Amino acid sequence: MSRQNHIGAIFCSTLVLAAATGFGIYATNTQKTPGKTSYELSARFVSANGLSRGADVDIAGVKVGRVAAITLDPESQMAIVRFRLDGALHLPADSTLTIGSSTLSGENALMIEPGTATAHAQAGQMLTHTQEPSSLEQQVSNYIFGAGNLTE
Repeated sequence: MSRQNHIGAIFCSTLVLAAATGFGIYATNTQKTPGKTSYELSARFVSANGLSRGADVDIAGVKVGRVAAITLDPESQMAIVRFRLDGALHLPADSTLTIGSSTLSGENALMIEPGTATAHAQAGQMLTHTQEPSSLEQQVSNYIFGAGNLTE
């Protein structure tokens, strides 16, 4: 291999590594909001079907966090969803969580309906008031036969 080809290969390799590093930094920074604190909670679901890491966490259609991880509890055979919430948000401990979409064409999100308890969920707490996600077929059926109510 000639010296000129060798230098060209090193230059191209360096360029590819720099682009990959830049993309990695960009991807990491888009997962966080600069200057905002957050805290992590967990929830236990019978099924986390349709939910993925990085999905939005919504309250009343407003994004308030992001799903950090989805794992399987080997003892209970239930899905454990870890998610991060905006640090300024004080979620009542009896809030109800479900997996779904506010529209039929949208991606699934972890949706929270705030409870009425005066006690607030603490960082690291496991929330147990969850509802099984409904399938797309169930959502369409609810819409057709339930006067547009997609939350059942």
